Amino acid sequence: MRQASTRLVVAVAVCLVLALGGQAVADAQVADVSGADTNRAVGRAASAYLGGLKTFAAAVLWNRIEPVFHGFYDGIPLEEQRYILSTIAAVTALDPHLVQPYYVGSWILVTNDRVTEGVEMAERGVEHNPTSGILIMNLAQLRMLYLDDADGAAFIAERALGPDVWWTDVVEQHNAYPILGSIFRAAGRDDLDAVVQAELIRIDEEAGDLLDEHDHDHDHDGVPDH
Repeated sequence: MRQASTRLVVAVAVCLVLALGGQAVADAQVADVSGADTNRAVGRAASAYLGGLKTFAAAVLWNRIEPVFHGFYDGIPLEEQRYILSTIAAVTALDPHLVQPYYVGSWILVTNDRVTEGVEMAERGVEHNPTSGILIMNLAQLRMLYLDDADGAAFIAERALGPDVWWTDVVEQHNAYPILGSIFRAAGRDDLDAVVQAELIRIDEEAGDLLDEHDHDHDHDGVPDH
C-alpha cells in the first residue's frame, strides 16, 4: 500500500512537470504582438492553468486515499494510519482549500504525540478555509483536549456559529454541534451552549429522517472518536 501511494505521488508529480513544461514551450512560441498587455494576459492564463493542474492533482491523490481510509482500513486505530501523512502533506500543498485532509491529518499527528504539528496543521486548515465549520470546530477541539485551553477553544469555536460558516451537509453540522457545546460548557459559556442546543433541536426537527438514515448507513465512518 505504501509503495502504491508513493508511485501515485510520483506519477502525479511527473504529469505536472510535463504539462507545465509543455505550457512553457507553447507560451514561448507566442509572438509578443501587443507588448505588456499580452504578457500579462499570458501570465494570467498560465497561472490559471497551473492552479487547475494543482487542484486536479490534489483531488487525484485524495480520492485515492479517502475511500481506503473510510473502507479497507476502517477499524484500524487512527494513530496507526501514519502511512497517509505524506500524501496528506502533498494534497494540502497542492490544494490548500481541500478541507478533509487537514482534519484527518491533524488527528493522526496528535494521536502520535506530535501535538504541536497537529495543532499547526489544524491552524493552517482554518487559515486557508476560514469559513469551514468542521475545521473551526476541529481546531477548537484540539486546543481544548491537547493544549488544555478551554477559553481559547471557546473563542475559536464561537466562529463556527457565524452566519458565513458552511458545512458539507446537515449531518456534518449535527455531529459537530455537540462538540461545540462541550467546549462552551468547559469554558463556562452557557450562553453559547444554549445557542448550540437550540440549533440542535431545530436540525433534529427539520432533518431527523436524514440523520437517522445516515446513522444506519455509517455505523463506522473512519473518523476520530471525539
